[in-house]
Amino acid sequence: MTKERAPISLDAALARIAGQLPGSWADMARLTGYAERTVRAWGDEDRDEQINLPAAIALDIAFQAAGGAGLPCYEAYGYMVGAAQRTSFVNAFDILQLASVVVRETGQAEAALIDAALPDATAGDRREAQRELIEAIESMKRALLVLEQVDAPRAQAPP
Repeated sequence: MTKERAPISLDAALARIAGQLPGSWADMARLTGYAERTVRAWGDEDRDEQINLPAAIALDIAFQAAGGAGLPCYEAYGYMVGAAQRTSFVNAFDILQLASVVVRETGQAEAALIDAALPDATAGDRREAQRELIEAIESMKRALLVLEQVDAPRAQAPP
């Protein structure tokens, strides 16, 4: 039975390399010094075998030497690390994203408030400043909620 490959996975990276090398999986086995069966198993998440760093580097270089564009193993690992970061540090990423929004919104509110304070300011300038201040306040409220959630006790899954 053929397993479905995730679009960005080590399994897909290995298949991409196999498709680029003239000798496919046999070339990959020769390049890494492992049996073809082992090389194929590296991409199977249900197996214990894992590709080691020197083998991944050798395969990426062989892929490029055969005319392939990119570094399939390196790119797959980068994607996996990024996914793990987002899972492990979700709160930090949320806070960082909100910080960007808060800085932008407060900057726009400050600029609009200065415009509203100028001698030639109009009623429209003052309404614009109010709108920008409300947007800044709302962005800060969202940031406060996320900060409160970071330290809130997490519900534990039943055993």
